[in-house]
Amino acid sequence: MIVPYVKLLRPHQWVKNIILFAGIIFGKKLGEVESVERAIAAFFLFSLTASCQYVINDFLDRKEDALHPEKKHRPLASGAISPTVALLLTAILLSGTLLLSFQLLPEFFYLVTFYLVFNVVYSRFLKHMVILDVMSISIGFVVRAIAGSVVVGVSFSSWLLLCTFMLALYWGFGKRRGELIILEEGAVGHRKILEEYSVNFLDLMMGIVATMTLVTYVMYVTSPTTIENLGTDKMVYTIPIVVYAIFRSLYIIYIKNMGHNPTKAILTDAGVLAAGFFWLLLVVWIMYSGPGQSLPIHL
Repeated sequence: MIVPYVKLLRPHQWVKNIILFAGIIFGKKLGEVESVERAIAAFFLFSLTASCQYVINDFLDRKEDALHPEKKHRPLASGAISPTVALLLTAILLSGTLLLSFQLLPEFFYLVTFYLVFNVVYSRFLKHMVILDVMSISIGFVVRAIAGSVVVGVSFSSWLLLCTFMLALYWGFGKRRGELIILEEGAVGHRKILEEYSVNFLDLMMGIVATMTLVTYVMYVTSPTTIENLGTDKMVYTIPIVVYAIFRSLYIIYIKNMGHNPTKAILTDAGVLAAGFFWLLLVVWIMYSGPGQSLPIHL
C-alpha cells in the first residue's frame, strides 16, 4: 500500500514551508513568471527535503514515538514500514532533491543542506537541551524564509526575520505545553526533555514570545525602511488581523488544547485559516494596487 509511505513523508507538514513565498510577495515579484516558477520549485524542493528529514527523525525517535498516544500510529513507530526500506527510499529521494536544489540555485542548495544538517544535529543533540530545543525549531523557520527570498533575488528585513523567529518560538513552546498536558505522567517517557519544563514556565515563555511577535511585526510594518522599500505605509492596516491570529492561537492552545499539534490546529481552525487568508489578501492588495510602484529588492 502506498498510504503508509505518503504518511511517512508527512505532506500535511508542508504548510510550514509556505513562508518561502514571503520573498516573492514582499519583493513585489508576483507578476514575474520566472520568479513565480522559481518560488514554486523552491517550495516543493524544500518540502521534499523536510519530508526526508522527518523520516530520519522518525527513524531515530521510533521507540519514543511508540509510547505517544498519537505518534504511535506513524509508519515507523507502528511497524507499518521497515526502517531499512524507509531509509533506502529516503536516501534516493534526498539525493535527487539536493541535486535539483543545486541546479535551481547554488545558494538555495547551501541553505537546504544547512537546514538538513542542522535538523540532524537537532535530532541527536539539541532536542535534549532545554530551551535550545525550541529555539532550534525556530531557526528552521528563519532558514525557510531566507531560502525563499534568496531564490527570487530579494533580501529579507531583519524585523521580519525576527518576527518569524518569535512566531515559531511561540508555537514551539505551545507544542511543549500541549505535550505535557496530553501525555501527563508519561511525558518524560516519550520525550525526556519534557522533564525540564513545567506548564507554568511554558505559560510565561509563551506570554513573552507572543508579545515580542506582535511588537516585531508592528516595528516591521511601521519602519521607515519598510515603508520606503515596499513603497507604501498602508501595511499598518494588517496589524489587527495579526493581533486576532495571535489571540485565536492562544484560544486554540488554552481552550481547545491543541497546542501539541500546531500544524493540525492551524489547518483545522476556521478562525486561523480565515485570518491567514484575509491577511494575505490585504497584503497583496496594499502592495500591488498602488499606481506606479517600483519593484524593490528588499522585503
